[in-house]
Amino acid sequence: MGKEQGKTQGKTQITGKLRVNSGGFGFVLNQEGDDLFIPRDHMGTALDGDTVLAERLRSIPGRNPIGRVVKVITREERVLVGVFHSRKRGGVVVPENDRMKFTLRIPEDRLAPPTGRTRAPKDGEVVAAKLTAWVKADTDPVGQVVEVLGTMKDANIDVKIVARSYGSPLEFPREVEDEAGKLQELKPRKIKKNREDLRSLPCITIDPEDARDFDDAISVRQLNSGLYELGGHIADVTSYVKEGSAIDKEAAKRGTSVYLVDHVIPMLPERLSTDLCSLMPGEDRPAFSVMMTLNSRGEVCRYRITETLIKSSQRFTYEEVEQILSGKDHRFAQTVHTIMLITQVLRRKREQAGSIDFDVSEPVLSLDEHGVPYEVRPKERLDAHRLVEECMLLANKTVACHIARHTKEPLPFIYRVHEQPPEEEMRSFLELLETLGIGYRIEGPLKPDDYRKILDIIGNLEFKSFIEKVALRSMTKAFYSTKNTGHFGLALEAYTHFTSPIRRYPDLMIHRLLKQYARGERPKDPKKLTARLEQVCEVSFHREIQAVKAEREYMRIKAMQFLSTKIGNIYEGVISGVTSFGIFVELSTYLIEGLVHISELKDDHYGFDRDAYQLVGERTGSVYRLGDPLRVKILSVSVEDQKADFLIAP
Repeated sequence: MGKEQGKTQGKTQITGKLRVNSGGFGFVLNQEGDDLFIPRDHMGTALDGDTVLAERLRSIPGRNPIGRVVKVITREERVLVGVFHSRKRGGVVVPENDRMKFTLRIPEDRLAPPTGRTRAPKDGEVVAAKLTAWVKADTDPVGQVVEVLGTMKDANIDVKIVARSYGSPLEFPREVEDEAGKLQELKPRKIKKNREDLRSLPCITIDPEDARDFDDAISVRQLNSGLYELGGHIADVTSYVKEGSAIDKEAAKRGTSVYLVDHVIPMLPERLSTDLCSLMPGEDRPAFSVMMTLNSRGEVCRYRITETLIKSSQRFTYEEVEQILSGKDHRFAQTVHTIMLITQVLRRKREQAGSIDFDVSEPVLSLDEHGVPYEVRPKERLDAHRLVEECMLLANKTVACHIARHTKEPLPFIYRVHEQPPEEEMRSFLELLETLGIGYRIEGPLKPDDYRKILDIIGNLEFKSFIEKVALRSMTKAFYSTKNTGHFGLALEAYTHFTSPIRRYPDLMIHRLLKQYARGERPKDPKKLTARLEQVCEVSFHREIQAVKAEREYMRIKAMQFLSTKIGNIYEGVISGVTSFGIFVELSTYLIEGLVHISELKDDHYGFDRDAYQLVGERTGSVYRLGDPLRVKILSVSVEDQKADFLIAP
């Protein structure tokens, strides 16, 4: 994709994915050169995510070349969410997504969803619809209603809108539910013959208080040699989900579970995720375990990756583990303290290697039974969180190194890779630090340790949280790949995702591959398998991005609903963004962002200094700079537009 296809009348043509901005313009992603900028009126009938053939019209020095879409090669399968308006012979749907600059026409015979699960929509109701045909850009596309979601006044309608908008249906297809309903619990006597029986080994799970699925457990025991054996036990989903089954195909399509504050849209049906594959206390469960023997320096002396049978001894919440670490007595207190000591050694070892440990504060919203937010507070990062993270990091690293280093020949596999930040992003980040009075020079090639040192420098500054977010944004996003190029952020030569097959499809595939290779089976056609895994990587990463967008949008909606009850209140904040049209301020109490529009800065005429990230008053010389503390008053809130307007408070 993105390769030059040839030249027509001197104009280079390329194929690539179209990505559309909320402003209506887009880019055709070109892996061989600069992305092609597509103005709104050159889009034709193409939509965000479509694979298109585009032609280059002209080049502009220092900017992306300008082009136009010639034709749509393949449309991305999508469901649009919008408000239905009844018309004489059918109706129209006005999409909620502001990237969709059109109205979808619904013929009369396409009003009722084809599944027959719901009725035809009424005027003003919110629906999910799919585009079925779009011939010319100057005509409306034609579509089909697939689901009636309800009215804007319905409870939890925002969950349905966000979920459907980002391709995460709340319900599973009937054939998937039927298949899940027929699954029977695997009996220990039938499966223990081919598994290591670890049911006598004390295992604990540590999860949020409201967790419903428990996909990983931890164990620790001291060996006769004095060394410690740390076990990471992962729910063996592959024992139930067979490749090619209806459940497997739906999981591959979903790619990941989605977490919307008070709602979970699972990758697997609840029969699996909260029952058969959940490591509930006192229940025999098939697991896939990484048993790692560690010395006092946190080095893995030996390990085994093995199919096991386990029984969780205790289900802990993070808060309960924190209480034990603070001195509370419990029958598993020694186990918890031992694991904590090991993870402290592991973390120190990781930091010495240069691994970056971001500690970015995030808002936590509490909702009532009607989905109305009543409290927002910064998320507290507990030692208990770090305990679980370190154990799972080590398990993922051990599995990745097992495949990357310890096999006689390269085997098709899925890695989680993270590339070095682009030079221009790092340069911008260092320039921002300079404007804030923090000078940092990079000697030689950029290393993860450079980020870690910067985070140490800002550790006690009042705008620490803000700088951490900017640092995080300067980095590339980790992604799935069949090529092991290492993980920059973790400073690792090899890394993978092995620990969450309940909620990540790549983990499920990794379990299958490990089992296959452990049996001595090698792929008959490695190229064909690698191509299949590359497809899994691409789909899963796309679904991961969509899930993050859905989670952020839902969080933003709820945050605005909360702020709408605080209009007129004054709060402390930090300037989190500076633009030509105003300054963005993040409230310190709630970690919610709003805009002070430049028209509200009435004491002077302010000019935008792009290089210094600040607004400067022409007459007074007053400066509003990125990272500066600022008191603001909430002026207005629009939940529909997900925006809050602030005033500078006296």
